[in-house]
Amino acid sequence: MSATSLLQILPGPFNFLRLDMEEVRRLLPDFQKSLPQPRQVFFEDESATPARGFPVQQSGPMEELRASLRNYLAAEEGVQLAILAREPYDRKQYAVAWERYRLLFTRATENVTTSSYGRQYPAIFWLHHSLDIARFLKETPKRALRQHLEIGRRHGEQIRYRVLERYLDRVLAITYDLVQRLAGATEEVEEDLFPRLLTRMRDNVLIFTEDHISRDLSELAGYFNGYLRIDGRDLRQRLEELARWHAEQLQSDRDLAAAVVHLLGADPQSGGGRDLLNRMGYVSFLATRRAYDPARLLSPELVQVWESLLLKLKEYELFHALRRTLLPVEVHGKRLICRQGIVLRGASGTGVGTGAGTAGAERHLSPATRPLDFMASWVVDPRVDRYGLIYDISDFSQTVSVLHRSGTESQDEAFRMMFRFQRRVNRLALSRRAKLEKYLGDGAFYSSREAVNLLVCALHLQRYYQQAIDAGFPFDRGLRIALNYGHYRLIPMGGGGPEEGERYEFFGHGLVELSRLVTGKATREIEEVKNMLINQGYPEPTVQRFFAPLTHGNLDLVDKREEARQFHAYIDGNGNLVNRGLVATGPYVAQLEHELGERILYRAADGGRGYVMLELDDAGERLVVGLRKIGLAQLKGLEKLSVYEFVDGAEFGEESLADRSERLDGGLVGAVEREFARSRNGAAGLA
Repeated sequence: MSATSLLQILPGPFNFLRLDMEEVRRLLPDFQKSLPQPRQVFFEDESATPARGFPVQQSGPMEELRASLRNYLAAEEGVQLAILAREPYDRKQYAVAWERYRLLFTRATENVTTSSYGRQYPAIFWLHHSLDIARFLKETPKRALRQHLEIGRRHGEQIRYRVLERYLDRVLAITYDLVQRLAGATEEVEEDLFPRLLTRMRDNVLIFTEDHISRDLSELAGYFNGYLRIDGRDLRQRLEELARWHAEQLQSDRDLAAAVVHLLGADPQSGGGRDLLNRMGYVSFLATRRAYDPARLLSPELVQVWESLLLKLKEYELFHALRRTLLPVEVHGKRLICRQGIVLRGASGTGVGTGAGTAGAERHLSPATRPLDFMASWVVDPRVDRYGLIYDISDFSQTVSVLHRSGTESQDEAFRMMFRFQRRVNRLALSRRAKLEKYLGDGAFYSSREAVNLLVCALHLQRYYQQAIDAGFPFDRGLRIALNYGHYRLIPMGGGGPEEGERYEFFGHGLVELSRLVTGKATREIEEVKNMLINQGYPEPTVQRFFAPLTHGNLDLVDKREEARQFHAYIDGNGNLVNRGLVATGPYVAQLEHELGERILYRAADGGRGYVMLELDDAGERLVVGLRKIGLAQLKGLEKLSVYEFVDGAEFGEESLADRSERLDGGLVGAVEREFARSRNGAAGLA
């Protein structure tokens, strides 16, 4: 994440921070490690311009954390009021409020620390939590005034900062102890576990006490009086006078105007040069001018106050802009609702920082959105439901070995063709909104949130492979494709730091299932046993002769009628899956039926195999697809699995597709199951 892209994402308004990447680098030289990057948040239809932000789930435990925070801060306010009024307070109630908050805060901090893995969950948590603190402490003087008129009037602002100081001392001690304890368990360095953002935030009380600061600093009267202990009204009046004097000087002093143009690259006529006063060190430079009057403008002491305050204001606006990208998400059934204004990413990459592009008060987010819940052990649920596709080129290693013996030129040309094939497949997947998750040597794994698009992608993949073979593609032993719908888990693979961005790898049952569907079982197990025996010292010729009936006999295992097809899949005599085509699981077919809705289905036959035929819309063109159930397969490490075969309707003869009078009633799954039962019962007349 660069400073430029960060500023394009952040919403405004910015009254003191300049939208310049050098400004951000001066404020936070390690901003890439300190600031989390707002993520893309898609709406329900997933077609509109995505928002940018941090979706945070409004769960019951999260509300408990917020309530316990408010109760503890209120109890701390009561203690400070009692001390100033020299009155007793309820120590038991105070201890209970703190203990309740401490338990929930410790739980949240431990969750975000152990689940982060470079995703900066602790920083996001503190952006969210600090906003709750600021909104509560902002009203402290008013509450103090209501509870004790005289003390509230005289010390209300000071109480606010005393409460904050007490709070930060306690939570920092908890955080340090927790980080020290978790460093060993997570095998991380303590310094890397402690949130860098909190280190910067604790030195700037504005972040914990304000939720808006305007250009005229009118909200900071309490900050000036209660924290800096200066006359805030006098400072603001002198700043206004300085702005007027500065505008006059830019008109009359040519040397000053020239310095502004050539050294700062600014237009002295733009807005009277008011923005120049927000440049670090510029007011200190003005104070050295001969025409500068410290009695009327800022005194030397106030110049230092302004320069220090300006740094805090810029830092506050940067952090608060990140806080404005927090999106509270409510879960209603399977729908995710955000009831807060959403900042849209600018189409041109500019203008978002000015606050443009704020959407309505309520938006429905994509069901694929994974909101953060700091009170959940994983913070973000690693389990996702996805449609998966794996393709695998058969006998790839054997073909490479043959090419290796053919010479370097043949091998290089073969890999050039493989590169062109995979590149073409990637473009196909991109056009069908399928995401490449990983290469698998001789194939690849794609994920999608749409069943139909992934099926269309798989059928075109078969066509691309056939076209490549016709053009001389040397990897011509067959193509295996598998589709499923299942549970996957996402592993964060970052490790080089936040600047590398987030990257996830799929693992879990869904991926294992796909890999088994494209590799089958029997042949691999035989090869494993053969290799084991040879490694144990048995003569290789003896081992090969022993397994020859299984590996070369093909007496009852190979279905030559099925093998005659270019793309085919079937269950052999031992119940093992032979896949040289396109297969899918039962859950995928069920989800496909749900996504398609009501469709006209009809029966067709090819070589004695009965199929349920349907038509898909492929970018305005008609794509005919055949589907049949081929049976239960025993896949390695998995329970018996119902397997279905998809075939491209283009492989059928016109006579098979011409007669569509045998239309099938019911849904897709029911029709396929009836056809499967019909074939198992030996019914005739499918063609």
